[in-house]
Amino acid sequence: MNGKKRLPPHATVAYADESANQVLDLYLPVVATEAPSPVVIALHGGAFAFGNRRSELNALTELLDRGWAVASVEYRLSGEAIFPAAVRDVKMAVGYLRARSAQWNLDPAFFAAWGRSAGGYLSAMLGVTTGQDTIFDKPSDDSGVQAVIDWYGPSDFLLMDTQFADGPPDGQGPDVQIHDELQSPESHFLGGPIQQTPELARQANPIAYIPSCPKLPPFFLAAGTNDRLVPHQQTLILDSALREHGADVELRMLPGARHGDTLFEKEVTPDVIDWLLKLHAQRP
Repeated sequence: MNGKKRLPPHATVAYADESANQVLDLYLPVVATEAPSPVVIALHGGAFAFGNRRSELNALTELLDRGWAVASVEYRLSGEAIFPAAVRDVKMAVGYLRARSAQWNLDPAFFAAWGRSAGGYLSAMLGVTTGQDTIFDKPSDDSGVQAVIDWYGPSDFLLMDTQFADGPPDGQGPDVQIHDELQSPESHFLGGPIQQTPELARQANPIAYIPSCPKLPPFFLAAGTNDRLVPHQQTLILDSALREHGADVELRMLPGARHGDTLFEKEVTPDVIDWLLKLHAQRP
């Protein structure tokens, strides 16, 4: 994602010291106010294997103009460290920012995670593990979020190939991605073929944490029906599981849209920003 104009971050900080990739860029609102700024945690995609913190900034300018801060987070990729490293990283980043919210006049009571694909997955993981003690957290960190925007992220690795077989994409395009094979993004992420490590795969699935989450944050989910990398049914089953356990969910399915389609920016981003503004205005 590239913003309408490239803005320098207010600060680039290391939120941990295990890797040079555990850094984030913090952008503060264009016009400073006395009231603390709500925060969007921007999480880049890239099949868990590539991408960086400067690739998820399409909505940066508008968010900053609306009084929001944005923290664009880099995390360890699968070529450097396998699961649960990336999940731990983004949770450490949230905890780091919340613990220092007064330093930058951030609102510790309203952090929203926003990502697509692998970044959507990580955003969902932040949401569904909010308020839970998990293997991902440091005891001293408050890594929960108050809203999640997940565009076409995987939610159950073990079902992806079955979903493609049972409900293929509804348009033209290349062959669908095979996820059960050794070279798939998810297998690299876990360190081995996902179907050969089902317990580890279930531990990595956002959908597994929903029943035990004490208070699920609101979710805004979006996917395209011609996604040939992540089956759109991954979004649908996440939507169903969240609703079943009492979460407020906005769901946008874009007919014919592919993975990473520009239609998401044109048709969904304005609604997401309105949704965030409304949630923040309604906060207790």
